[in-house]
Amino acid sequence: MQDVAQILNNGTNIGILYEIKYNIPEEVKEALLKRVALVKNGIEAISKRFDLEKEHREATNKIFGKLPYCLEIIEDIKAKRLKRYGEVLDPQLNIIIALLSKMGRLLLGTPK
Repeated sequence: MQDVAQILNNGTNIGILYEIKYNIPEEVKEALLKRVALVKNGIEAISKRFDLEKEHREATNKIFGKLPYCLEIIEDIKAKRLKRYGEVLDPQLNIIIALLSKMGRLLLGTPK
C-alpha cells in the first residue's frame, strides 16, 4: 500500500528512457488515498490486536531484488530488439550491444 501511496503523492516519474506520466484525476487520487489509508489502518489494527512485530527490511535486499529485473531488461534489449532480424550490420549497434553486455556484467558483479 505504501508503494501505491508514493505513486499517488509523487506524480510524474522521469527516468533516462522512460517517463511515467501522472494521469490520475484529483478526485480519483483522493478516493484512492482514502482507500489506502483505510487498508493501512486495518493492517495497523490487526497488528495491534495480535501483537505482531514490525518486519525490518534492509535497503540492500530491496536493491539486489531489483537487479535481476534490470539484467532481464538488458538481455531482452540485446537479444530480441537488436538482433531479431539476423546479424547486426550497423557497427553502432554492436557498440550498444557491447555496452549492454558491460552493464549486465556490472549488475552481476562479474569482471570483464
